[in-house]
Amino acid sequence: MSQSERITISNDGTGMNQALELTRKIADSSGLAGRENFHLCLLSEELLSMVRAIVGKFSAEFWIESENRDFRIRLEARGKVDYAQKQDLISVSTRGKNSSSFGIMDKVREMLEGFTYNMEESFKFQTEYGSGFLDYGTLGMTGAEISQAVYSWSMQKYKQSISDLNANSQDEAASEAWDELEKSIIANIADDVQIGVKNNVINVTILKKF
Repeated sequence: MSQSERITISNDGTGMNQALELTRKIADSSGLAGRENFHLCLLSEELLSMVRAIVGKFSAEFWIESENRDFRIRLEARGKVDYAQKQDLISVSTRGKNSSSFGIMDKVREMLEGFTYNMEESFKFQTEYGSGFLDYGTLGMTGAEISQAVYSWSMQKYKQSISDLNANSQDEAASEAWDELEKSIIANIADDVQIGVKNNVINVTILKKF
């Protein structure tokens, strides 16, 4: 796959316009037109909107990989968020959880924030707060090896888990989560959203093949 230049973005808006312009250029040069062009740009916008909403100082590298009509919108971040600050923010919620996590990208943001702590504190956060995923913090997660600080999460695996719960139980939270997925722009356009974490390096990838 060919890889574009990397652009440094942050949740104060730095690099956002450049990242969107990069997406437009790649869509145009790849021959995407009409709805396809719009969808690739929309996926980048959704990812960047999620970054804007992250609590605390946050910066990452943004780039796009492409081959023919296969695209990967990439985000890579290093560093840590203040865990004590995050706990303080959560404690003001009436339920002791981050009640702002409604849509799928809000949940991705919540998980990303959790993963930017050091790995021990991140696991503590996932255990206490369930990462906003129906209080089932491991839905969609595979290969969680705490000792090796390795995590991965996939939207498609998450969707399958919610679908299975919805089919086999009367769980109200699972039903609400399925409704969120059906209404989600990114869940309906992207082929997958993947999060990988290893040694305090966080990677988010949106996959789309036209």
